[in-house]
Amino acid sequence: MKKQLFKLNTLISSIILILLGLAVVSCVIVLDNRMNPEFELSEIVIDETNYENIVAGKETSKVALSTDVYIGDEKLIYDQVDNTFYYSIVDGEDESDEYMTLSTERNSVKDAISGNYLKAALLDGDEPQLIIYNKNQVSVSSFVTTTLPVMNINISAETVSELGLDETYAIEEYTAASMSLYDNRSDFDDAVRTTDSDIKIHMRGGTTINAPQKSYRITLLNNGDDMDKTKKEKLLGMRSDDDWILFSAYSDYEKIRTVFSMNLWEQMASKDNEWQAEVSNQYQYIELFFNGRYHGLYALATPIDNKSFDIKDGETLFKKKDWSGSEFSQDLEYVEYEDGSGVEMLPGYSIKDGDAAAYETLHELYYNLAYSKDSELIRSSCDVENSIDLWLFYKITQAVDNVYGTNVKNLYVGTKESATGVDGYKLLFSPWDMDQTWGNRFVDGQGSHGITSYYNATDYDLPMEWSPVYFLQQCGDEEIIEQVQQRYQELRESVLSDESLTQAIADYEVDIYDSGAFERTMNRWPDGNYYDPAVKLDDFESFVLQRMKYMDGYIESL
Repeated sequence: MKKQLFKLNTLISSIILILLGLAVVSCVIVLDNRMNPEFELSEIVIDETNYENIVAGKETSKVALSTDVYIGDEKLIYDQVDNTFYYSIVDGEDESDEYMTLSTERNSVKDAISGNYLKAALLDGDEPQLIIYNKNQVSVSSFVTTTLPVMNINISAETVSELGLDETYAIEEYTAASMSLYDNRSDFDDAVRTTDSDIKIHMRGGTTINAPQKSYRITLLNNGDDMDKTKKEKLLGMRSDDDWILFSAYSDYEKIRTVFSMNLWEQMASKDNEWQAEVSNQYQYIELFFNGRYHGLYALATPIDNKSFDIKDGETLFKKKDWSGSEFSQDLEYVEYEDGSGVEMLPGYSIKDGDAAAYETLHELYYNLAYSKDSELIRSSCDVENSIDLWLFYKITQAVDNVYGTNVKNLYVGTKESATGVDGYKLLFSPWDMDQTWGNRFVDGQGSHGITSYYNATDYDLPMEWSPVYFLQQCGDEEIIEQVQQRYQELRESVLSDESLTQAIADYEVDIYDSGAFERTMNRWPDGNYYDPAVKLDDFESFVLQRMKYMDGYIESL
């Protein structure tokens, strides 16, 4: 009997211990849930009545009670100046199934036990708000959703103070910073959507460098303490690289021309040359932040560089930035450096990759184009397919800031080795800086920030007296017109078809306008150039399609 009672007591004790253990585990789970609150988005959406009940009797904080807010694996960017959270929605996914998690910083064990832990609610409406609250306090912040990827660049307070930076972040020299990019693309196929990296950053640009919304160049670093050791990342599905451009279309009224044009050039010309070099780059729209402060609509791009031109040993890449007419120069110009050394160079052209000895090759090939009457020599001096693409691209886009009459500007050119070239070399081209295209143009004393919207009509014929195509025409080449017409027809049946162009513009309209980024940028930088946001890209689409209709007749008439 005693033995049976002992067994019973032991069993009861074991059950009690198990129950106590389960109770402890339950308490731990409850405390953890309260200290690390997580809420399904679909369950925390409230109406005005619920909102009034939540805020009643609570002290209102001017800033969010928690700034470490996650939806899924995405940390929301918090703009303290505007008291606004930004959420980049994953393209094609139902965000209502996601969970929101708040930081544990404000939830102590004492608060968790007493029930005074942070909770969250979303007030639905035209201007959604994120409410974070406990028993005593409440914060009400704007809650902005965007369909674009978002990038936040953090620069230390010490650096901001040392450089005297204001809200324009006019960073003249490379400066250490860190970057976080959230990739919300539907075709994302990597393990983690967020890319975090140390970087170095400086502003870039010519006439636009004085605009408050500046463009930047960033370089990804292995370690922020060593700005010489870089690393490559594949951002937003573009090529793996360490150098990236953040382009601000401050002076473009619809924020479309450079991105649309350069992506179009990539579709037209990439690998359409002897070396199958890309001779192009790609642009993807994002929204940019500095230290959490909203900075506007930008386009992320890789630079056009030696990789774009597939530059090998013995080859050189040049960049032309001004209107100096050195493409017609009779001789090279000697430039002496401060140390007494010097180099024979072609004015206006800087070396991006390669050797200064290649100036001689560049000059010889340009001289052949400009002055030879031998069509075979001209054809041997350049890649003809690439030159035809460039001529068509300039003509179609009305690229008045790239070529005008005999003048050439904003051009990359490579001296590439070729068995059929002159002394073993040919020229390969790529344009850049396409803001003055599709009707927009700098007109002194007119427009805003020097740019007049739709100054050139759809039937404006860009005067071009520089181009291998032009030089071949001038020397009576019998094939060039037929080649131009054939290539134009190929493009009109593919990337330049009305259907393809219309779809591309519709996609850009979603990025620029439907995301809300255009209006947010207009509010952030009201002095910039902006077209009527209600029109969106309707007028731009109409201009492009009318321009192509004009080009159909123009090419046929050659």
